[in-house]
Amino acid sequence: MPQQAKSKQAHTNKLIDENSPYLLSHAHNPVDWYPWGDEALNRARDEDKPIFLSIGYAACHWCHVMERESFEDEKVAAVLNENFVSIKVDREQRPDLDKIYMSFTTAMTGQGGWPMSVFLTPDLKPFFAGTYFPPVDGYGRPSFMKVITEIARVYRADKGSVIKSAEGVFDQIAARLRPQDDPGDIEPTILNKAAVSLSRNLDRINGGFGSEPKFPHALELSLFLQQYAHSGDTTYLEAALLSLDAMAAGGIYDQLGGGFARYSTDRVWLVPHFEKMLYDNALLVPLYTEAFQITGRALYREVVEQTLDWMLREMRSPEGVFYSALDADSEGEEGKFYIWDKGEIDSILGDDAERFNRYYNVTAGGNFEEKNILNVTAESRRALDDLFDEKKVAFLARTKSKLLVVRNERVRPLTDDKILTSWNGLALTALAKGFQVTGREEYLEAAKAVAEFVHSTLYNEGRLTHSYREERYSEGLFLEDYAYFARGLADLYESDPGLDNERWIDFATELSRNAVELFADDAGRWYLRPDGEADLIVRPQDEEDGSTPAPGSIMIGVLLKLARITGVASFEETARLSLRAVAAKVNGYPAGMVSAVTAYDFTMSDKIEIVVVGSSPTRDAMLRLVYGQYLPNRIVAISTDGRSSLPLFEGRVAPAGTTLAYVCCNSTCGVPATTAEELLEQLGEV
Repeated sequence: MPQQAKSKQAHTNKLIDENSPYLLSHAHNPVDWYPWGDEALNRARDEDKPIFLSIGYAACHWCHVMERESFEDEKVAAVLNENFVSIKVDREQRPDLDKIYMSFTTAMTGQGGWPMSVFLTPDLKPFFAGTYFPPVDGYGRPSFMKVITEIARVYRADKGSVIKSAEGVFDQIAARLRPQDDPGDIEPTILNKAAVSLSRNLDRINGGFGSEPKFPHALELSLFLQQYAHSGDTTYLEAALLSLDAMAAGGIYDQLGGGFARYSTDRVWLVPHFEKMLYDNALLVPLYTEAFQITGRALYREVVEQTLDWMLREMRSPEGVFYSALDADSEGEEGKFYIWDKGEIDSILGDDAERFNRYYNVTAGGNFEEKNILNVTAESRRALDDLFDEKKVAFLARTKSKLLVVRNERVRPLTDDKILTSWNGLALTALAKGFQVTGREEYLEAAKAVAEFVHSTLYNEGRLTHSYREERYSEGLFLEDYAYFARGLADLYESDPGLDNERWIDFATELSRNAVELFADDAGRWYLRPDGEADLIVRPQDEEDGSTPAPGSIMIGVLLKLARITGVASFEETARLSLRAVAAKVNGYPAGMVSAVTAYDFTMSDKIEIVVVGSSPTRDAMLRLVYGQYLPNRIVAISTDGRSSLPLFEGRVAPAGTTLAYVCCNSTCGVPATTAEELLEQLGEV
């Protein structure tokens, strides 16, 4: 996001030197914003002023609304500047602060969200919190001006009571953020228990969970597929596929350009909140690959390809890594980039317009603010029933291409172009899984480019950079970077048949050793940050899955997988210790801890290892068979000649010009397969 010249602005605050697009967008507010750091925190203590902490992110629609309504208002700014030290935080750059203060906000108000508005004492303890506040009383909320005026008055008149209240709130809520449960054993049937619990909240008509707003819940739907594979209970498969079909047909999915919006504002997936996040799409791609492996339905592979193509086309930086998000707004209007007037489509498509409009439910009256969000229904699909499959494909490709040309000429939503290592780790998994089911080499090459850039540029002296933009590096170490990226590297290793593929496992192993040192305690509990961070009032954990997976639970799964691949026994020991540490919480609330449940299931399932050795043409056919199977807890190891330090290749060397595939289940291996047909037979047996 280009910075505007200071000389042309009426105001410039301390955010002007930051490199987060979200913070920079507030750099010319009349509010005297500070970034989180010593300067702001010391000023609050020195001047004995309360802190107004505002946390949001660049693609957040209501963050933009509150900025326009309140933070650009000179009168509001005057009250803030006189009575508070105002601090802006990009939640994606500081997930630790977001976790801590969101926990307080939800506990205080019963709800959370962004923009998050928290008022702190100078020693960083919150005493009042909320989310969006309107410019005038409304939505059942007081105006922001009323809130800050009253808080300033109370703090001046009765500071002692405010501080005492903050101490009480802190003591109560901080206790919830600290480990409390004794270690124990996770129930052996926990996968089934989680699936049963989740199914109680299913929308069995429209797919997904609950009512509006409706989020994709990729982790939970993936658990349904896993439970179906274990139990054979088709109700879980049907529930997952209903959700996948509904999302792929709805407005939450970009029918022209691919990729998913963050959530649907209604229960039928029609009207999205138009922002597109890298992490949502990176989590949904593996889910659709699993559905394709189970069903073979072309739709799921198409969603995988279209979503990855969108990521490569619109989200990839010149360095080969991925940006964070696309805004919901363009030209100050939510969704303007994506919606259509029927007359515009008629003009662009000519004779094809009538059929296209019927297929995508385009009408003169529209379905969103008198415009149209493209979507498909069972009834509208009949518009193409008279066309053979190839003609359907050609028709859709032709018409969508024409509209995309026009759409690409519109004013684009803001791109949050910071690089987050953690989310690029999720993208690494998506690209690797996408390559496995499509065979498209560009996905594998893109995955390798991500891994190489992070290793060469964002990894220094054993430490991962969390956020990077315009050759500027953020400070601080975060568990999510190590967990997500190590998992992505393991997925890349299982996908890459190249001569030097073992480097991905070496890097994952190194990251995992560092993660244990930095973020785990002796009891096996995982923390978001290293110990001793001076600007945190409590060392945060994040054991429950949220919009992204719980990093500690992902780290457990990574250690278990790497232990099988590398033979490093301490990885499995730490992982099992960690599972015992969260057992009480998992047993009590499995639906909220799907990543931990999945990691535990890895320890309980049959240990399937598929080792492919050789570089003959047969190898690629064998790998296609392996990648086409839904085997959620399997390990794949590939070597061109078997000369590897990894224990899985011990004694396994293929004669020149041949390929051998070993299928092992619970340490029992069959005769090595020499043909794809033999391998298919052995895979069928496991």
